[in-house]
Amino acid sequence: MKKSILSMLALALMLALACTGVCETLYVDNRETDKVYPERLNLRAEPSKNGAILGLYYTGAQVEAQGVEEDYTKVSIGGMTGYMASEFLITAEEAAARYGADSGFGECRAAQVDLGGLWESALQVRAEADGASQTVATLAHGDTASLIGIVGEQWAYVSVESEGKVVFGYVPLDSLIDVLGCRVMIVASGRADSRIILYDAATDRAKEIMSLKNGTPCMALFGRKEGNWVKVRVGGVTGWIKYTQAANLQTLMAGQARSTVPYYPLVMQTKTDALLCSVMGDRSSPYMTLGADMKVEVLAECGDSVYVRTMEGGAGAYDCGDYGYMALSDLTISRSEGGAGIAQADDDDLPVVILAEADAGALMLGAMIPGAQARVVDFTQTDYVKIALGDVTGYVLKTQIRALGEGTETASERIPQRAALLEDATLRAAMDDEAQETAQAAAGERVYMLAVCGDWAYVKAGDTADLGEADGQAGFVKLSSLNAPASTTHLTAHVTEDKINIRDQAGKDGQIIGRARLGERLRVADYGVEWTCVVTPDGKRGYVMTGYLEFE
Repeated sequence: MKKSILSMLALALMLALACTGVCETLYVDNRETDKVYPERLNLRAEPSKNGAILGLYYTGAQVEAQGVEEDYTKVSIGGMTGYMASEFLITAEEAAARYGADSGFGECRAAQVDLGGLWESALQVRAEADGASQTVATLAHGDTASLIGIVGEQWAYVSVESEGKVVFGYVPLDSLIDVLGCRVMIVASGRADSRIILYDAATDRAKEIMSLKNGTPCMALFGRKEGNWVKVRVGGVTGWIKYTQAANLQTLMAGQARSTVPYYPLVMQTKTDALLCSVMGDRSSPYMTLGADMKVEVLAECGDSVYVRTMEGGAGAYDCGDYGYMALSDLTISRSEGGAGIAQADDDDLPVVILAEADAGALMLGAMIPGAQARVVDFTQTDYVKIALGDVTGYVLKTQIRALGEGTETASERIPQRAALLEDATLRAAMDDEAQETAQAAAGERVYMLAVCGDWAYVKAGDTADLGEADGQAGFVKLSSLNAPASTTHLTAHVTEDKINIRDQAGKDGQIIGRARLGERLRVADYGVEWTCVVTPDGKRGYVMTGYLEFE
């Protein structure tokens, strides 16, 4: 029945065209209900659903009908000729009856020119979907356009006002953003080290373009999502994010303040004069020189390079500044009046192991207490951040620490445990009785414990654990000088017997969920006299008998 009705409509349209002898103006009507990802009508090379797709067009797109072949109408639009399904084409009279004369039908999708990160000062509207074709109009950043359709992967067919008249042409699709929704998505999963991979195609087999850092803004591009994937732009880089990672994203609608999202990109600064390139590692493409001590927001990692936004234009995070690639070796953590950047141990209730080298098998120097802060020496090109506790430096995993930029990210509410001094003590810059003195603390004074390194503890005196505060100073004291909770001093342990049981709860009635090998290093989540809660290197959490552990 439906087939018969469609055939009758097609016949009526064909007769009307034959009677007039001229092309008739029709309009696309997709009748969609999804306002975020609206439907688009295919322009095909053949009058068949198997015909190659030449373009995709939004409701309101104007076409010139040239004839009818069964269920398809031959049309021309934007210099292209092809076939559209007749059931989704209506006349101007039908559009007025269905939507109203003043509905704005025919204006298609409202769009705005956004040249951020594209290394262009103006946008050329081309006569054809070809970067070498004639320029019919020129647009600036912030100008508006009406998005009519999409041709291929790279081009948008638009109408714009130029010199008092409406002009039709093609612009790169990546240069347009949605006026109505904007749909800026911020990488924000609740952890400072969160990552989302940007791929070059909507498939699991696609090439990875970059790893997006927590706080990075992603501009959702036009077009419906492709299955579980959504196409986005980061600065001037376009790619695909798997939509199933949406739990790692927070969306900003038009007009919503950026500050509603808890994380911002990591702030770093140039060590000396450094190059900002439009193409990673390519000096033949456009580039600029950044002066020493210039601050940038690190948006993504790409091997030995990072993708950044300069901060000269303001703190908008997606609406100003220059975007480009830099060598990570040219950057260091942003410095403030307190010295180098600061980082906070941030791995739930677990201590953060400090290693002598940026390697999982390196000598362990000690462990930071959950919530404690340390000064950052170098972000490094590895999975580790180099930190300093006084004069002692070491490496901790980036995934276990929260790097605090200058005013862009605040410490979590978690604070390290406190201890009381058993006697008058001298805080020192290193784990040595002869090391430089940093402060004096009296017997009975309470201090914040930041880390434990062998027989020494790194502590901070004063009323706050924040290293950025002026009051109070940090330094090393002997553990024997402190009256500290056992859970603070027993942060890591080695297994002293082979294949000891790990149980799901304290006590021999607990179910065995795994075994730990002789010499295996464990992080201590909760110390107990008989049973201790530990976490294995592969992330398994459970309880082992305390007698089988040697605490470091």
